[in-house]
Order: sequence, then structure tokens, then C-alpha cells
Amino acid sequence: MDELAEVGIAGFRINSVAARAKVAKRTLYSRWPEREDLILAGLATLSVRLDPPCTGSLEKDIRLLYDAMAEHLASPRWLIGAHCSFEFPDHPELYATFQRDCIDQPLAVIEDVLRDAQVRGELRSDIDRSVAAETFAASIGGFSTHIARLRGMNTHAVRDRFLDLFLHGLRAVADAGSG
Repeated sequence: MDELAEVGIAGFRINSVAARAKVAKRTLYSRWPEREDLILAGLATLSVRLDPPCTGSLEKDIRLLYDAMAEHLASPRWLIGAHCSFEFPDHPELYATFQRDCIDQPLAVIEDVLRDAQVRGELRSDIDRSVAAETFAASIGGFSTHIARLRGMNTHAVRDRFLDLFLHGLRAVADAGSG
């Protein structure tokens, strides 16, 4: 991760990683046969692994997901992933694997929470759950971590305002005025 932080994907060198780890290059190759395998192993440590909360309430589920994601994304290490994301267009195969392993899983959990809420009648029936899940995740990544830090706030300080705004757009009409 230190190598990725300093030089990104394009400048990532097995020799440099071996020197940092004080091991022979062949030691690294015995575990990660390709340079991309080692890069993905490092990026995988940034993955947000979510479990569906299943509280029976959209607001409670979303609040728990927010807390889990914000805690993880508030780590300075996550900025390494953000930095590398600018290089992904030059490495489509690497990005495809990163997306499958690190992005699709948390999005699927968020979509499942939204589907369950839709079944319970808490979510408008016309909501595209995929778009809502991506909006939720991207907003936490952008506003709740980066912008909150610039304003001198932590991710939990903006949680209630963010969730109120997000949930207001999702709620079924009968629930629009509630809490």
C-alpha cells in the first residue's frame, strides 16, 4: 500500500515492494505471480465488506450502513484507493477485478436493503435501487468523508443531515412526513 500511495499503479514496481518488505522478489512472486495480483491484493485491503443489517426498518438499516461505510472511508488509507481510481481507465482489466471484488459487494448489500424496504412499503415503488445504492455509496465517499474533513467535521457529524436528505427522496409518500 505504501508503494501504491507513493507512485500509483503506473509506477508500481515489484522491486520496490521487495525492498520495502526486505524480501527477495521471488518471495513476492511465489505468492503473487503477476504484478497486478499484488496490486489487487493491496487494493482489496481497502474493500468495505458490508453485511445486511436486517433491522426491519429502512432508516435503521441505512444508518448502520452509513456508519460502517463512513468509518471505513474516513481512513486516510482510503485516499490511496481514490488516487488509484484515476488510473483505472488505463488498466481496464485491473479495474474490472477491483470493481467485482471491492465495489459490487457493498453495492449489492445496499440494494438488498433498499429492496427489502420496498417490499415493506417504506420505499417508493418507482425508485431505481441500483441508482439509489450508487448514489448513497458515492455520497458517503465524497461528501461525508472528503468535504466533511475540509469543513473540520467528522463523518458522524454530518450523518443525520445526510440521511435526512437521502431518505426524504426515497420514502414512500405515506412516510414522507415521518421522522
